[in-house]
Amino acid sequence: MAPFFVVMFALRVIDFSIAFCPDTKPHMLPACRHAPCVSRKMQVFSSSANNLVDDETNHTTTSSMMTLNLVGKTVILSLPTLFNDSKSMHDFFALPRTAELLLKGSKNNTIHEIQIVDSELYEQYRNNCALLNASLPNSVDRIYNVTTSGVRFPGLNVMSIVTIGVKLISTSHFPSYEIVLIRDMNYAEGNPLFLWFFNKVTGNDKITKSGPGYKKVQSAFSINRISVVPKENGTIAFEGNATLSLLLQFPAFLFKALPGASKEKYEKTGGKYLKKALEDDLPAALEGLRREYDRWLQS
Repeated sequence: MAPFFVVMFALRVIDFSIAFCPDTKPHMLPACRHAPCVSRKMQVFSSSANNLVDDETNHTTTSSMMTLNLVGKTVILSLPTLFNDSKSMHDFFALPRTAELLLKGSKNNTIHEIQIVDSELYEQYRNNCALLNASLPNSVDRIYNVTTSGVRFPGLNVMSIVTIGVKLISTSHFPSYEIVLIRDMNYAEGNPLFLWFFNKVTGNDKITKSGPGYKKVQSAFSINRISVVPKENGTIAFEGNATLSLLLQFPAFLFKALPGASKEKYEKTGGKYLKKALEDDLPAALEGLRREYDRWLQS
């Protein structure tokens, strides 16, 4: 599962590269050693940032925050495979390795099951399920930390750890999974200017502060329903019905600095990127599930 926020971060970096370094191609965004182009961008950030008053420490601020609501949805079917009712599909779905195979995705993410779930984590799981119209959790649901391999941008390396709840839903016919994002932690290393912008967009700048009111507000929400679909000639396919949404906040002056920018444009573009991220990852996961099912039948 890819880092959910990096899609929008890439869009913003590309736009700033075009806006203030018109002779530089987006994929050739210069690092610190290219002084002329970076210094122009540094002026844009620093001149406005110096006038900002943090609205968490002072309610009188000279700049408001802009919020984007990005939504990506997709439905993917695996290739068909023969169904054999001599072995229970429920037994296959109940195997821990079956769900873990889906969580590894196409990038072979690192998976760690959380054995002791505290009340705060369980409550957040419950709240997110209610928000996403998913079945409410119970004690037999499995919860995992999933660490991605990281995404590199010019001048920045972004990593992510997401906590995901997996519910097995039993029916009289075929079982299914509801896979819900509970929380995420994102961090980055690299160019200090990009780090500042990254932390501002993702809300990571608030995590380092102390005291009540500084708990990071969740901005990413996701649900993936994995089910079995009967097909013709005694075959089945595995279906993934996924929704990924992001709420992103960043200083309005950054948005106003982009020529021709509009909230609707970036929500639409960001939603397309989220949909593409799902379409890039989900087919490989479903194909792995299909192959594992075939192996399990033969075992």
